Amino acid sequence: MTTSATSSPLVGAGALSATERVVAQICQFAIFVIAARALGPAEFGTFALVSACAILLMRAAEVGWAPYIMCWSGDASVPRQVLALAVLSGVVAGALGFLGAALGGLLGLEGTTVTLAELFALWVVLATVSSAQKGMMIWMHRLRSSAVCEITGELAGLAVALGALWTGWGVLALVFGRLAYQIVHLALSLAVTRLLPDFRVRLERMTELIDFSRDFFFSRMLSNIRLYVATFIVGGALGPTEVGYLRVAERLVGAIGEVIVVPAQILGWAAFKTARDTGDPLAARVRVGDGLVTFQRLIWAISVPLFAWLMLTSDVLVAGLLSEEWLPAVPLVLLLALARLLITFGVATEPLMSLLGQSRVLPRLSLLTLATFTVAALVAVPFGLHAVVWGQVGASAILMVVTLRLFDDHAGVGPLRILRELSTLIPPLVVGVAALLLADWALSRQDLLPPLGQTVVSGLFAGTVYAGALALLAPSVLRALIGRPRAVTP
Repeated sequence: MTTSATSSPLVGAGALSATERVVAQICQFAIFVIAARALGPAEFGTFALVSACAILLMRAAEVGWAPYIMCWSGDASVPRQVLALAVLSGVVAGALGFLGAALGGLLGLEGTTVTLAELFALWVVLATVSSAQKGMMIWMHRLRSSAVCEITGELAGLAVALGALWTGWGVLALVFGRLAYQIVHLALSLAVTRLLPDFRVRLERMTELIDFSRDFFFSRMLSNIRLYVATFIVGGALGPTEVGYLRVAERLVGAIGEVIVVPAQILGWAAFKTARDTGDPLAARVRVGDGLVTFQRLIWAISVPLFAWLMLTSDVLVAGLLSEEWLPAVPLVLLLALARLLITFGVATEPLMSLLGQSRVLPRLSLLTLATFTVAALVAVPFGLHAVVWGQVGASAILMVVTLRLFDDHAGVGPLRILRELSTLIPPLVVGVAALLLADWALSRQDLLPPLGQTVVSGLFAGTVYAGALALLAPSVLRALIGRPRAVTP
Protein backbone atom coordinates (compact mmCIF):
# COMPACT_ATOMS: atom_id res chain seq x y z
CA MET A 1 0.00 0.00 0.00
CA THR A 2 1.30 3.46 -0.84
CA THR A 3 0.53 6.86 0.61
CA SER A 4 1.82 8.97 -2.26
CA ALA A 5 -1.32 8.51 -4.32
CA THR A 6 -3.52 9.96 -1.63
CA SER A 7 -1.09 12.49 -0.22
CA SER A 8 -0.18 14.29 -3.42
CA PRO A 9 -3.72 15.36 -4.41
CA LEU A 10 -4.43 16.48 -0.87
CA VAL A 11 -1.24 18.48 -0.61
CA GLY A 12 -1.85 19.90 -4.09
CA ALA A 13 -5.33 21.04 -3.06
CA GLY A 14 -3.87 22.40 0.16
CA ALA A 15 -1.28 24.32 -1.86
CA LEU A 16 -4.04 25.91 -3.96
CA SER A 17 -5.94 26.74 -0.77
CA ALA A 18 -2.77 28.34 0.56
CA THR A 19 -2.52 30.34 -2.68
CA GLU A 20 -6.10 31.45 -2.15
CA ARG A 21 -5.20 32.58 1.37
CA VAL A 22 -2.18 34.48 0.04
CA VAL A 23 -4.37 36.26 -2.52
CA ALA A 24 -6.98 36.92 0.15
CA GLN A 25 -4.42 38.38 2.52
CA ILE A 26 -2.91 40.55 -0.23
CA CYS A 27 -6.37 41.93 -1.06
CA GLN A 28 -7.42 42.40 2.54
CA PHE A 29 -4.03 43.78 3.47
CA ALA A 30 -4.16 46.36 0.69
CA ILE A 31 -7.55 47.49 1.98
CA PHE A 32 -6.27 47.48 5.55
CA VAL A 33 -3.19 49.57 4.76
CA ILE A 34 -5.05 52.20 2.74
CA ALA A 35 -7.90 52.36 5.25
CA ALA A 36 -5.52 52.68 8.23
CA ARG A 37 -3.72 55.55 6.53
CA ALA A 38 -6.99 57.28 5.65
CA LEU A 39 -8.95 56.73 8.87
CA GLY A 40 -6.46 56.96 11.73
CA PRO A 41 -6.46 54.97 15.01
CA ALA A 42 -9.74 56.26 16.51
CA GLU A 43 -11.99 55.79 13.47
CA PHE A 44 -10.30 52.51 12.62
CA GLY A 45 -10.93 51.38 16.18
CA THR A 46 -14.63 52.20 15.88
CA PHE A 47 -14.84 50.12 12.71
CA ALA A 48 -13.04 47.26 14.48
CA LEU A 49 -15.60 47.24 17.31
CA VAL A 50 -18.62 47.17 14.94
CA SER A 51 -16.93 44.55 12.76
CA ALA A 52 -16.21 42.36 15.79
CA CYS A 53 -19.89 42.43 16.81
CA ALA A 54 -20.94 41.46 13.26
CA ILE A 55 -18.45 38.61 13.06
CA LEU A 56 -19.66 37.16 16.36
CA LEU A 57 -23.26 37.37 15.12
CA MET A 58 -22.28 35.59 11.91
CA ARG A 59 -20.42 32.88 13.80
CA ALA A 60 -23.52 32.28 15.89
CA ALA A 61 -25.62 31.98 12.72
CA GLU A 62 -23.15 29.49 11.21
CA VAL A 63 -23.92 27.02 14.05
CA GLY A 64 -22.30 23.82 12.70
CA TRP A 65 -23.78 23.73 9.21
CA ALA A 66 -20.52 23.53 7.26
CA PRO A 67 -18.87 20.83 9.44
CA TYR A 68 -22.03 18.69 9.28
CA ILE A 69 -22.03 18.92 5.49
CA MET A 70 -18.31 18.10 5.31
CA CYS A 71 -18.75 15.01 7.51
CA TRP A 72 -21.82 13.75 5.61
CA SER A 73 -21.27 10.50 3.71
CA GLY A 74 -24.61 10.11 1.89
CA ASP A 75 -26.24 11.75 -1.11
CA ALA A 76 -26.95 15.45 -1.67
CA SER A 77 -30.43 15.54 -0.11
CA VAL A 78 -29.22 16.20 3.43
CA PRO A 79 -26.58 18.83 2.52
CA ARG A 80 -29.31 20.71 0.61
CA GLN A 81 -31.52 20.68 3.70
CA VAL A 82 -28.65 21.91 5.86
CA LEU A 83 -28.03 24.69 3.34
CA ALA A 84 -31.67 25.72 3.76
CA LEU A 85 -31.20 25.90 7.52
CA ALA A 86 -28.13 28.08 6.94
CA VAL A 87 -30.26 30.48 4.89
CA LEU A 88 -32.88 30.69 7.64
CA SER A 89 -30.36 31.20 10.44
CA GLY A 90 -28.58 33.86 8.41
CA VAL A 91 -31.81 35.78 7.90
CA VAL A 92 -32.64 35.61 11.61
CA ALA A 93 -29.16 36.79 12.58
CA GLY A 94 -29.31 39.61 10.04
CA ALA A 95 -32.64 40.75 11.46
CA LEU A 96 -31.10 40.84 14.93
CA GLY A 97 -28.26 42.92 13.52
CA PHE A 98 -30.67 45.45 12.02
CA LEU A 99 -32.49 45.62 15.36
CA GLY A 100 -29.23 46.24 17.18
CA ALA A 101 -28.32 49.02 14.74
CA ALA A 102 -31.72 50.67 15.26
CA LEU A 103 -31.36 50.51 19.04
CA GLY A 104 -27.87 51.98 18.74
CA GLY A 105 -29.30 54.91 16.81
CA LEU A 106 -31.89 55.50 19.53
CA LEU A 107 -29.14 55.42 22.16
CA GLY A 108 -27.17 58.13 20.39
CA LEU A 109 -24.72 56.42 18.04
CA GLU A 110 -23.54 58.55 15.13
CA GLY A 111 -25.39 58.15 11.85
CA THR A 112 -22.36 56.73 10.06
CA THR A 113 -21.88 54.12 12.76
CA VAL A 114 -25.54 53.10 12.56
CA THR A 115 -25.32 52.76 8.77
CA LEU A 116 -22.14 50.72 9.18
CA ALA A 117 -23.95 48.36 11.57
CA GLU A 118 -26.91 48.01 9.17
CA LEU A 119 -24.64 47.10 6.27
CA PHE A 120 -22.85 44.59 8.45
CA ALA A 121 -26.23 43.04 9.29
CA LEU A 122 -26.77 42.41 5.58
CA TRP A 123 -23.26 41.00 5.38
CA VAL A 124 -24.12 38.51 8.15
CA VAL A 125 -26.92 37.02 6.02
CA LEU A 126 -24.69 36.54 2.98
CA ALA A 127 -21.66 35.32 4.93
CA THR A 128 -23.66 32.63 6.75
CA VAL A 129 -24.92 31.10 3.52
CA SER A 130 -21.50 31.49 1.89
CA SER A 131 -19.90 29.54 4.74
CA ALA A 132 -22.31 26.63 4.22
CA GLN A 133 -21.58 26.74 0.50
CA LYS A 134 -17.87 26.42 1.19
CA GLY A 135 -18.61 23.32 3.27
CA MET A 136 -20.66 21.99 0.37
CA MET A 137 -17.76 22.35 -2.05
CA ILE A 138 -15.37 20.59 0.34
CA TRP A 139 -17.92 17.77 0.76
CA MET A 140 -18.03 17.45 -3.03
CA HIS A 141 -14.19 17.33 -3.11
CA ARG A 142 -14.14 20.58 -5.08
CA LEU A 143 -11.29 22.13 -3.08
CA ARG A 144 -9.80 23.77 -6.14
CA SER A 145 -13.14 25.25 -7.17
CA SER A 146 -13.59 26.52 -3.63
CA ALA A 147 -10.23 28.26 -3.81
CA VAL A 148 -11.11 29.86 -7.17
CA CYS A 149 -14.40 31.15 -5.75
CA GLU A 150 -12.55 32.66 -2.80
CA ILE A 151 -9.89 34.29 -4.99
CA THR A 152 -12.45 35.83 -7.35
CA GLY A 153 -14.53 37.11 -4.45
CA GLU A 154 -11.51 38.66 -2.77
CA LEU A 155 -10.48 40.47 -5.96
CA ALA A 156 -14.02 41.83 -6.34
CA GLY A 157 -14.01 42.98 -2.73
CA LEU A 158 -10.67 44.69 -3.22
CA ALA A 159 -11.87 46.59 -6.29
CA VAL A 160 -15.07 47.76 -4.62
CA ALA A 161 -13.43 48.76 -1.32
CA LEU A 162 -10.59 50.72 -2.96
CA GLY A 163 -13.00 52.38 -5.36
CA ALA A 164 -15.26 53.43 -2.49
CA LEU A 165 -12.31 54.72 -0.47
CA TRP A 166 -11.09 56.67 -3.48
CA THR A 167 -14.49 58.32 -3.95
CA GLY A 168 -14.73 59.39 -0.30
CA TRP A 169 -17.00 56.84 1.39
CA GLY A 170 -14.65 56.61 4.34
CA VAL A 171 -15.27 53.81 6.82
CA LEU A 172 -18.30 52.55 4.87
CA ALA A 173 -16.00 51.59 1.99
CA LEU A 174 -14.67 48.70 4.06
CA VAL A 175 -18.06 47.08 4.48
CA PHE A 176 -18.87 47.70 0.81
CA GLY A 177 -15.85 45.56 -0.04
CA ARG A 178 -16.99 42.77 2.28
CA LEU A 179 -20.45 42.76 0.75
CA ALA A 180 -18.99 42.56 -2.77
CA TYR A 181 -16.83 39.61 -1.75
CA GLN A 182 -19.75 37.66 -0.29
CA ILE A 183 -22.04 38.32 -3.26
CA VAL A 184 -19.45 37.14 -5.80
CA HIS A 185 -18.40 34.13 -3.73
CA LEU A 186 -21.99 33.03 -3.17
CA ALA A 187 -22.91 33.35 -6.84
CA LEU A 188 -19.86 31.40 -8.02
CA SER A 189 -20.19 28.69 -5.38
CA LEU A 190 -23.80 28.07 -6.38
CA ALA A 191 -22.66 27.75 -9.97
CA VAL A 192 -20.08 25.14 -8.87
CA THR A 193 -22.34 23.01 -6.66
CA ARG A 194 -25.56 23.51 -8.67
CA LEU A 195 -27.44 22.51 -5.52
CA LEU A 196 -30.17 24.78 -4.22
CA PRO A 197 -31.38 24.72 -0.61
CA ASP A 198 -34.18 22.31 0.20
CA PHE A 199 -36.49 23.68 2.88
CA ARG A 200 -38.28 20.34 3.41
CA VAL A 201 -36.27 19.47 6.50
CA ARG A 202 -37.44 16.39 8.42
CA LEU A 203 -37.79 16.44 12.20
CA GLU A 204 -35.53 13.43 12.73
CA ARG A 205 -32.86 15.06 10.61
CA MET A 206 -33.17 18.23 12.70
CA THR A 207 -32.61 16.26 15.90
CA GLU A 208 -29.48 14.60 14.51
CA LEU A 209 -28.22 17.91 13.16
CA ILE A 210 -28.74 19.67 16.48
CA ASP A 211 -26.92 16.91 18.33
CA PHE A 212 -23.99 17.15 15.94
CA SER A 213 -23.92 20.94 15.67
CA ARG A 214 -24.25 21.65 19.36
CA ASP A 215 -20.60 20.88 20.04
CA PHE A 216 -19.42 22.87 17.04
CA PHE A 217 -21.65 25.81 17.91
CA PHE A 218 -20.42 26.21 21.45
CA SER A 219 -16.82 25.42 20.49
CA ARG A 220 -16.61 27.89 17.63
CA MET A 221 -18.69 30.54 19.38
CA LEU A 222 -16.51 30.46 22.45
CA SER A 223 -13.38 30.46 20.27
CA ASN A 224 -14.54 33.53 18.38
CA ILE A 225 -15.54 35.36 21.53
CA ARG A 226 -12.03 34.62 22.74
CA LEU A 227 -10.59 36.24 19.61
CA TYR A 228 -12.42 39.50 20.28
CA VAL A 229 -12.61 39.56 24.06
CA ALA A 230 -9.46 41.68 24.31
CA THR A 231 -10.90 44.10 21.72
CA PHE A 232 -14.05 44.64 23.76
CA ILE A 233 -12.20 44.90 27.07
CA VAL A 234 -9.65 47.36 25.68
CA GLY A 235 -12.43 49.35 23.97
CA GLY A 236 -14.43 49.61 27.18
CA ALA A 237 -11.49 50.45 29.43
CA LEU A 238 -9.00 52.31 27.23
CA GLY A 239 -11.03 53.70 24.30
CA PRO A 240 -11.18 53.32 20.50
CA THR A 241 -7.68 54.68 19.84
CA GLU A 242 -6.08 51.86 21.83
CA VAL A 243 -8.41 49.44 20.04
CA GLY A 244 -7.04 50.82 16.78
CA TYR A 245 -3.45 50.00 17.77
CA LEU A 246 -4.46 46.55 19.01
CA ARG A 247 -6.44 45.69 15.88
CA VAL A 248 -3.64 46.87 13.58
CA ALA A 249 -1.20 44.60 15.40
CA GLU A 250 -3.68 41.72 15.30
CA ARG A 251 -4.25 42.33 11.61
CA LEU A 252 -0.55 42.19 10.79
CA VAL A 253 -0.14 38.95 12.74
CA GLY A 254 -3.43 37.60 11.37
CA ALA A 255 -2.29 38.21 7.79
CA ILE A 256 0.42 35.61 8.36
CA GLY A 257 -1.74 33.38 10.53
CA GLU A 258 -4.63 33.05 8.10
CA VAL A 259 -2.33 32.10 5.23
CA ILE A 260 -1.28 29.17 7.40
CA VAL A 261 -4.38 28.23 9.39
CA VAL A 262 -7.18 28.20 6.82
CA PRO A 263 -5.57 25.83 4.27
CA ALA A 264 -4.06 23.80 7.13
CA GLN A 265 -7.48 23.15 8.64
CA ILE A 266 -8.92 22.14 5.27
CA LEU A 267 -5.94 19.85 4.69
CA GLY A 268 -6.31 18.49 8.22
CA TRP A 269 -9.96 17.55 7.66
CA ALA A 270 -9.08 15.78 4.42
CA ALA A 271 -5.86 14.10 5.60
CA PHE A 272 -7.18 12.86 8.96
CA LYS A 273 -10.36 11.55 7.33
CA THR A 274 -8.31 9.68 4.73
CA ALA A 275 -6.09 8.21 7.45
CA ARG A 276 -9.10 7.14 9.50
CA ASP A 277 -11.01 5.53 6.64
CA THR A 278 -8.13 3.86 4.76
CA GLY A 279 -7.17 0.47 6.15
CA ASP A 280 -8.09 -1.65 9.14
CA PRO A 281 -10.67 0.20 11.33
CA LEU A 282 -9.01 -1.19 14.44
CA ALA A 283 -5.81 0.65 13.55
CA ALA A 284 -7.53 3.93 12.60
CA ARG A 285 -6.41 5.74 15.75
CA VAL A 286 -2.79 4.82 15.11
CA ARG A 287 -2.95 6.01 11.50
CA VAL A 288 -4.56 9.30 12.53
CA GLY A 289 -1.91 9.77 15.23
CA ASP A 290 0.85 9.26 12.68
CA GLY A 291 -0.88 11.76 10.41
CA LEU A 292 -1.02 14.24 13.30
CA VAL A 293 2.74 14.09 13.79
CA THR A 294 3.36 14.69 10.09
CA PHE A 295 0.80 17.50 10.09
CA GLN A 296 2.53 19.26 12.98
CA ARG A 297 5.91 19.07 11.28
CA LEU A 298 4.46 20.62 8.14
CA ILE A 299 2.65 23.45 9.84
CA TRP A 300 5.59 24.36 12.07
CA ALA A 301 7.98 24.22 9.12
CA ILE A 302 5.86 26.92 7.49
CA SER A 303 4.78 28.92 10.56
CA VAL A 304 8.06 29.56 12.35
CA PRO A 305 10.00 31.25 9.50
CA LEU A 306 7.04 33.44 8.56
CA PHE A 307 6.44 34.64 12.11
CA ALA A 308 10.18 35.06 12.69
CA TRP A 309 10.35 37.33 9.64
CA LEU A 310 7.38 39.34 10.93
CA MET A 311 8.88 39.74 14.40
CA LEU A 312 12.31 40.78 13.14
CA THR A 313 10.97 43.33 10.65
CA SER A 314 7.83 44.62 12.42
CA ASP A 315 9.12 48.17 12.93
CA VAL A 316 9.96 48.60 9.24
CA LEU A 317 6.65 47.04 8.17
CA VAL A 318 4.53 49.29 10.39
CA ALA A 319 6.36 52.50 9.45
CA GLY A 320 6.56 51.64 5.76
CA LEU A 321 3.09 50.22 5.20
CA LEU A 322 1.17 52.55 7.49
CA SER A 323 2.92 55.58 8.94
CA GLU A 324 4.88 56.63 12.01
CA GLU A 325 1.53 57.39 13.65
CA TRP A 326 1.10 53.61 14.06
CA LEU A 327 4.56 52.83 15.54
CA PRO A 328 3.09 52.23 19.05
CA ALA A 329 1.70 49.00 17.55
CA VAL A 330 5.19 47.51 16.96
CA PRO A 331 5.69 45.92 20.43
CA LEU A 332 2.17 44.53 20.17
CA VAL A 333 3.05 42.82 16.88
CA LEU A 334 6.05 41.10 18.49
CA LEU A 335 4.02 39.78 21.42
CA LEU A 336 1.01 38.71 19.38
CA ALA A 337 3.23 36.86 16.90
CA LEU A 338 4.75 34.93 19.80
CA ALA A 339 1.27 34.15 21.15
CA ARG A 340 0.15 32.95 17.71
CA LEU A 341 3.13 30.62 17.46
CA LEU A 342 2.35 29.08 20.84
CA ILE A 343 -1.16 28.08 19.74
CA THR A 344 -0.05 26.62 16.41
CA PHE A 345 -0.54 23.13 17.84
CA GLY A 346 -4.26 23.85 18.15
CA VAL A 347 -4.85 24.16 14.39
CA ALA A 348 -5.34 20.39 14.24
CA THR A 349 -7.68 20.16 17.23
CA GLU A 350 -11.09 20.61 15.56
CA PRO A 351 -10.68 18.17 12.63
CA LEU A 352 -8.76 15.69 14.78
CA MET A 353 -11.26 15.52 17.64
CA SER A 354 -14.24 15.48 15.28
CA LEU A 355 -12.97 12.63 13.12
CA LEU A 356 -11.98 10.61 16.17
CA GLY A 357 -15.53 10.94 17.50
CA GLN A 358 -14.46 13.20 20.36
CA SER A 359 -16.20 16.43 19.33
CA ARG A 360 -17.68 16.71 22.83
CA VAL A 361 -14.20 17.83 23.92
CA LEU A 362 -14.35 20.96 21.75
CA PRO A 363 -16.87 23.03 23.77
CA ARG A 364 -15.02 22.33 27.01
CA LEU A 365 -11.72 23.28 25.41
CA SER A 366 -13.20 26.47 23.99
CA LEU A 367 -14.75 27.39 27.35
CA LEU A 368 -11.43 26.88 29.10
CA THR A 369 -9.67 28.95 26.42
CA LEU A 370 -12.21 31.77 26.65
CA ALA A 371 -12.02 31.85 30.44
CA THR A 372 -8.22 31.91 30.39
CA PHE A 373 -7.96 34.73 27.83
CA THR A 374 -10.75 36.75 29.45
CA VAL A 375 -9.27 36.54 32.93
CA ALA A 376 -5.84 37.42 31.55
CA ALA A 377 -7.22 40.52 29.78
CA LEU A 378 -9.31 41.68 32.75
CA VAL A 379 -6.40 41.31 35.16
CA ALA A 380 -3.99 43.10 32.83
CA VAL A 381 -6.10 45.97 31.44
CA PRO A 382 -5.62 48.30 34.45
CA PHE A 383 -1.89 48.23 33.65
CA GLY A 384 -2.32 49.29 30.02
CA LEU A 385 -2.41 47.89 26.52
CA HIS A 386 1.01 46.21 26.62
CA ALA A 387 0.04 44.32 29.76
CA VAL A 388 -3.10 43.06 28.04
CA VAL A 389 -1.05 41.61 25.19
CA TRP A 390 1.43 40.01 27.60
CA GLY A 391 -1.58 38.39 29.20
CA GLN A 392 -2.52 36.92 25.81
CA VAL A 393 0.96 35.39 25.54
CA GLY A 394 0.57 33.73 28.93
CA ALA A 395 -2.89 32.43 28.04
CA SER A 396 -1.53 31.01 24.77
CA ALA A 397 1.15 29.11 26.67
CA ILE A 398 -1.51 27.52 28.90
CA LEU A 399 -3.57 26.57 25.84
CA MET A 400 -0.52 24.94 24.24
CA VAL A 401 -0.04 22.67 27.25
CA VAL A 402 -3.72 21.69 27.28
CA THR A 403 -3.70 20.94 23.54
CA LEU A 404 -0.69 18.66 23.80
CA ARG A 405 -2.43 16.78 26.61
CA LEU A 406 -5.48 16.28 24.35
CA PHE A 407 -3.29 14.82 21.61
CA ASP A 408 -1.86 12.36 24.12
CA ASP A 409 -5.23 11.34 25.57
CA HIS A 410 -7.25 10.97 22.36
CA ALA A 411 -4.76 10.33 19.53
CA GLY A 412 -2.08 8.49 21.46
CA VAL A 413 0.57 11.02 20.47
CA GLY A 414 2.60 12.23 23.44
CA PRO A 415 4.25 15.67 23.68
CA LEU A 416 7.74 14.18 23.60
CA ARG A 417 7.06 12.45 20.29
CA ILE A 418 5.82 15.68 18.70
CA LEU A 419 8.68 17.75 20.11
CA ARG A 420 11.21 15.14 18.99
CA GLU A 421 9.87 15.34 15.44
CA LEU A 422 9.82 19.14 15.53
CA SER A 423 13.43 19.24 16.73
CA THR A 424 14.51 18.17 13.23
CA LEU A 425 13.40 21.62 12.04
CA ILE A 426 15.78 23.50 14.33
CA PRO A 427 18.92 23.36 12.11
CA PRO A 428 17.21 24.65 8.92
CA LEU A 429 15.39 27.31 10.96
CA VAL A 430 18.67 28.53 12.44
CA VAL A 431 20.15 28.71 8.94
CA GLY A 432 17.10 30.62 7.66
CA VAL A 433 17.11 33.19 10.47
CA ALA A 434 20.86 33.71 10.09
CA ALA A 435 20.35 34.30 6.37
CA LEU A 436 17.63 36.85 7.12
CA LEU A 437 19.82 38.79 9.56
CA LEU A 438 22.80 38.68 7.19
CA ALA A 439 20.77 39.84 4.17
CA ASP A 440 19.17 42.64 6.18
CA TRP A 441 22.58 43.82 7.42
CA ALA A 442 24.11 43.70 3.93
CA LEU A 443 21.24 45.56 2.28
CA SER A 444 21.18 48.27 4.95
CA ARG A 445 24.89 48.98 4.33
CA GLN A 446 24.40 49.31 0.56
CA ASP A 447 21.51 51.75 0.85
CA LEU A 448 20.20 50.71 -2.58
CA LEU A 449 16.60 50.07 -1.52
CA PRO A 450 14.14 51.78 0.80
CA PRO A 451 13.71 50.03 4.18
CA LEU A 452 10.47 48.31 3.16
CA GLY A 453 12.07 47.01 -0.04
CA GLN A 454 15.05 45.73 1.94
CA THR A 455 12.70 43.85 4.24
CA VAL A 456 10.95 42.12 1.34
CA VAL A 457 14.18 41.23 -0.48
CA SER A 458 15.88 39.92 2.66
CA GLY A 459 12.79 37.83 3.42
CA LEU A 460 12.80 36.29 -0.06
CA PHE A 461 16.51 35.54 0.17
CA ALA A 462 16.14 33.98 3.61
CA GLY A 463 13.17 31.91 2.41
CA THR A 464 15.24 30.51 -0.44
CA VAL A 465 18.11 29.64 1.89
CA TYR A 466 15.68 28.04 4.34
CA ALA A 467 14.17 25.87 1.59
CA GLY A 468 17.65 24.72 0.65
CA ALA A 469 18.44 23.94 4.28
CA LEU A 470 15.23 21.90 4.52
CA ALA A 471 16.25 19.93 1.42
CA LEU A 472 19.62 19.10 2.97
CA LEU A 473 18.79 18.76 6.66
CA ALA A 474 15.11 17.71 6.73
CA PRO A 475 14.32 16.32 3.26
CA SER A 476 11.16 14.44 4.32
CA VAL A 477 9.53 17.73 5.35
CA LEU A 478 10.35 19.37 2.03
CA ARG A 479 9.02 16.37 0.09
CA ALA A 480 5.72 16.61 1.97
CA LEU A 481 5.53 20.38 1.41
CA ILE A 482 5.87 20.00 -2.37
CA GLY A 483 3.47 17.07 -2.46
CA ARG A 484 5.99 14.29 -3.10
CA PRO A 485 6.13 12.22 0.05
CA ARG A 486 8.16 9.03 -0.03
CA ALA A 487 5.99 6.01 -0.90
CA VAL A 488 5.34 3.61 1.98
CA THR A 489 5.22 -0.03 0.96
CA PRO A 490 4.15 -3.05 3.01
